Amino acid sequence: MRQSVLVEVSVNGSPAGEPVLLLKEPDGTLYAPEQAFVGWRLKRGAPAFSEDGKTYYPLSGVPGLALELIEATQTLLLTAPPNLLEPTRLTYRAGDSAPMTPSATGGFLNYDLLGQLADGEASINGAVELGAFTPLGVGVSSFVGQWSGRGAGLVRLETNWTIDDPVRMRSLRVGDSITRGGVGAAPLRFGGIQLARNFAVQPGFVTLPMPSLQGSAAVPSVVDIYVNNALSDSREVPPGPFEITGVPIVTGSGEVQLVVRDLLGRQTLVSQSYYAAPQLLRRGLHDFSYELGFLRSNFGRRSYGYGALLVAATHRYGFSDALTGEVHLEATKDVQAAGVGASLVLPGIGLIDASIAGSRSDRGQGAQVGFGLERRTRDISLGIVAELTTADYVSVGQRPDKPPPAAVIQAFAGIPIRSGSLGFSYLWRDGRNEPDVELVSANASLRLGALGTLYLAGRKSLRGPKDAAVELVLSVALGRRTSASAGAELRNGSAMLTASLHRNLPAGDGFGYRAAMAVGDTPRFDGRLSAQTGFGAYDAELSWVDGKSGVRVVVSGGIGVVGNQVFASRKLSQSFAVVQVGDYPGVRVYADNQLVGTTDDRGRAVIPRLRPFDRNVVRIDATDLPLDAELAGDERNVRPYNRSGVAVDFGVKRTHGALVVILLDDGSFLPAGVSVHLNGSEEEFVSAPGGEVYLTGLLADNMVQARWSSGSCGFKLPFAETVDPQPRLGEFRCRAVDR
Repeated sequence: MRQSVLVEVSVNGSPAGEPVLLLKEPDGTLYAPEQAFVGWRLKRGAPAFSEDGKTYYPLSGVPGLALELIEATQTLLLTAPPNLLEPTRLTYRAGDSAPMTPSATGGFLNYDLLGQLADGEASINGAVELGAFTPLGVGVSSFVGQWSGRGAGLVRLETNWTIDDPVRMRSLRVGDSITRGGVGAAPLRFGGIQLARNFAVQPGFVTLPMPSLQGSAAVPSVVDIYVNNALSDSREVPPGPFEITGVPIVTGSGEVQLVVRDLLGRQTLVSQSYYAAPQLLRRGLHDFSYELGFLRSNFGRRSYGYGALLVAATHRYGFSDALTGEVHLEATKDVQAAGVGASLVLPGIGLIDASIAGSRSDRGQGAQVGFGLERRTRDISLGIVAELTTADYVSVGQRPDKPPPAAVIQAFAGIPIRSGSLGFSYLWRDGRNEPDVELVSANASLRLGALGTLYLAGRKSLRGPKDAAVELVLSVALGRRTSASAGAELRNGSAMLTASLHRNLPAGDGFGYRAAMAVGDTPRFDGRLSAQTGFGAYDAELSWVDGKSGVRVVVSGGIGVVGNQVFASRKLSQSFAVVQVGDYPGVRVYADNQLVGTTDDRGRAVIPRLRPFDRNVVRIDATDLPLDAELAGDERNVRPYNRSGVAVDFGVKRTHGALVVILLDDGSFLPAGVSVHLNGSEEEFVSAPGGEVYLTGLLADNMVQARWSSGSCGFKLPFAETVDPQPRLGEFRCRAVDR
């Protein structure tokens, strides 16, 4: 008859969690429930029987598994080779799984106003952006305008409503937008509907293929991960096979190595080469954009210049980690075009891009063929791209009277060196009806230690318009926000000397400036003074070029509405937040450990820039709060939607605290350690020597009760609000209460 045995289990020397109830036959055969095998990560044979709703498997039915039952200690020792253990899968770095912060309901207005006086003529230019956001999406409309002595005008730029879906990584836009473009086509402005993949809504999501490395360990071990011979991370792994995915890499070719070290110091090396490029998608990953609407014309000059009906689609798919394919279609009534392309990694060679596209229009049928090859290693990067186009090839939006170039060839090379980098490029273009172009260029960037960085560049035109230039610039950092540069340029026989001094604006309020000058055939000087406050940014510029001067003043800022709160701010061009810290002024507010402002007299501060869809850490300095402030926590994680405002309330409230001295009926002090309660609450305050008790949560009229083992007493306590954070209310006689 089977009997039950409760045992502690060890697998390859490591404890395997909670004790397990086994069934034991009279002949010593042991059976374990299915869930136990899962917890041990142990492969199992055929099931033996079911009992009480559980399926049992024989431990002796696993070939290669050694087991020892020590009945004296009720311990079962299991020894399994790695091939009997289920693989452990470790992700090197998981994406941020923090929940999205719901958008509030509100809106914003951004403005840029530019006043200019040049050559005795004054003009004013401006740009305005209106936005509205709700939990259902974001709507934006933008305008530009100008006024001068010659007239005035206002033009609408774009109007659209966008709904982002971080879970499915896609966005739906209704209104003005830009097509994705694709093989044989350039992006186009249109008005209509666009549904597209949007990887930006999950900032930690990696689209390109990343190495996946496998290994095995007989006993608990430590795995060191090296990327291009640099230690990247260390992980502990249990016995058995394991797989590590998501190892961070740099683009180009490289090598990832795993060094597995067990408790005895034995090492095993696992190595894998890789080639990564932004054009590639991981196996099974889709990227797409589908558009339907009307082509936009005269953008920036007409508010409603819409033309032909447009249908466009672009879809990319990762067939494998080495092959990504693409198809693109676009059509209007007059022009139809389609193309296919592929990006393929060849081991030892690099990345090959190939594409072919065809079109049909009133000019006939045309074709375009593209080819590219690149190889990037730690020692050198090389690449060449060629594009051949027939005269009758037309893409949507292309001017019919301007055929494309017959051929374009571009090549580049980059060489990293110990103190910087070297780069070379070549461009050749057969312009068909335009002048041919052949241009070579080279550049070098050299770090000179504390002295700064030296940049050297040169270019020369070999055909077409003659152009030759050499430029030398030395940049020096003078602090965290300040830098200076000096350089010389020789172009087509004319020399020029330049110098500049630049100080960036801080993250919060503050000042910045820029001064630059050039001496040569066309001498010039320009200076700019910048200021930034919580309400906007302001620039004053003065320029002088070859005897002519000009003055420019720029004012920019924003007005936001979140819920029922209206505020002035800097430009709200990203996500933003309204922080509420009770009604306490002067509390410092930080975003990702950068000071972004302090609360106003209503306890409110605005953070004008937050990273959309990413986790932003918003923190307040609790030391700026008075003693009577109650704070649940000084830090909040905020993950906002794009161009949306969120309300961040730290829940700070006044505790209305006060220090009282409690006397008993006989005039003695209440003993130390006595439990004191306020207004019938179970919250406990404890008396200190001398009868002192600090009470919080006081109302205008309060009932205080002290309780101890042999009795209790109580008294009424009036309280009036005061600016004193720790008022002393004096002595109060506590009258005995019968128990």
